[in-house]
Amino acid sequence: MLHIVLAATLAVASVQGAPQGPYRAGWEAIQRGDGDKAAAVFREAVAANPRNPDALTGAGLAAHLLGRDDQALGFLKRALDAAPDYVYAAYMLGQIAYTQGDIDLAIKSYERVVKLAPGNPNVFQQLEAWKKEAALHDSFASRPGIRFSVLFEGPAQQPIADRVAASLEAAYVRIGKALNAYPSETITAILYTKEQFRDITKSPNWAAGAYDGRIRIPVLGALHTPAELDRVVTHEFVHALVRSVAPRGVPTWLNEGLATYFEPADHRWAQQRLRAAPSLIPLTRLEQRFNDFDGDEATLAYAESMVAAQVLIERLGPNFPVFLEYVGNGTSVDQSLLLFRISPTDIEREWIRRASR
Repeated sequence: MLHIVLAATLAVASVQGAPQGPYRAGWEAIQRGDGDKAAAVFREAVAANPRNPDALTGAGLAAHLLGRDDQALGFLKRALDAAPDYVYAAYMLGQIAYTQGDIDLAIKSYERVVKLAPGNPNVFQQLEAWKKEAALHDSFASRPGIRFSVLFEGPAQQPIADRVAASLEAAYVRIGKALNAYPSETITAILYTKEQFRDITKSPNWAAGAYDGRIRIPVLGALHTPAELDRVVTHEFVHALVRSVAPRGVPTWLNEGLATYFEPADHRWAQQRLRAAPSLIPLTRLEQRFNDFDGDEATLAYAESMVAAQVLIERLGPNFPVFLEYVGNGTSVDQSLLLFRISPTDIEREWIRRASR
């Protein structure tokens, strides 16, 4: 998944007030996705002029690229304190606030954008969607906890919420122990009807859950197949854990492969799917186009990714969490493997052997 700032770069021309002028090296680094370079440029800029809105906005976007969204929000808020009519800062603040689960701040930020720069249909439509989502969540009941908070629609879903909470706690202990890593913040899980889930997440029809900073699950009839509910909850929990350990840079195939590998389920389906495939999807294509897959091809991509994740976990052993941190810091998978004296070619050869047998 692209970082917000990279995806937003494509839409900057349609949002008035996008940054211009000085700090060219910093803005170019942001467009390349080079958070370290951008952070260095804007760190000096903010030190020289602590109330310059361009410098503060650049520092915020650089922090986001580095996976430091709390810092990003702080810089963007300071930019708007210095320049309340800075539309681009408000736009980015709304985007990042939403991924952090602060939908109220996201709505307020986009309301400012619409007021200062009316006429952008995409911004208006997103604002209306967030307002609709916020109104829906306001009507939900809550099952709060220290590590997990579960939102659900009324007393009828209370048993499902209890099951989800128990499943999350079990995943926290089992997977945290396996990876020696635990989420640093409270995770929110939201239970929806199928229609609500599709409306809010825009997920494909085959998706059984989603994670975008919050775990989102359609739960119609969930207690009829509790094992399937546990599988989906655990899958999405792994995404939350990966984001906590490595908030940027983890390729989609590795993220999905880990989530599938740790599911409390029989994985023979994956081997069956691999045997039935006329050919494998090359690993390079998994890296480049994972989100484009659908239907049978998507199932094959998940099966292949799970095998790849299993190979990495077995070869790296207790070093796997450190490897994941390197990848999350922007080091490529191949370069990260070499730091542990593991040949990427050997890993790919083993992956092909297991996927093909």
